[in-house]
Amino acid sequence: MENQQATPSFRSPVVDLIWSHGTLCEEIYSLLLEENRILRGSGELEKSGVLDKKRMLLNALDNSLQQMRQAARATAVAKTPVLKTVATKAQRVLLKAMLLDKENEQLLLKHALSSSSGEMQIIPKPTAKQVKKRYESQN
Repeated sequence: MENQQATPSFRSPVVDLIWSHGTLCEEIYSLLLEENRILRGSGELEKSGVLDKKRMLLNALDNSLQQMRQAARATAVAKTPVLKTVATKAQRVLLKAMLLDKENEQLLLKHALSSSSGEMQIIPKPTAKQVKKRYESQN
């Protein structure tokens, strides 16, 4: 979370929207870091409450994006240096969050494919005959 000293000196409604969107992106990134830590450890997300927090923050992200779209349609937004700085910062945090979420998805997949013995299940590659039979049964 950013402190008030980091708030841009020139404020406009659009800059405020993007600033709060960036703060929300930082919250999402922090939650994804927590999710990553759990997945690397026990892998038990259900007990941690992370999934509920994630749903709540994703709803807030949708609302934030909708508000920014409405503001962009309603007014002509001057591309000031402050606006560019705030928008770039929000984009960077969101990109970091997206990369971390991708890593978390891979960890979730790894946990899902793990058998009760802790080893990865190996799914055999289908033979050409099996593929042909499957396609024929679909038609």
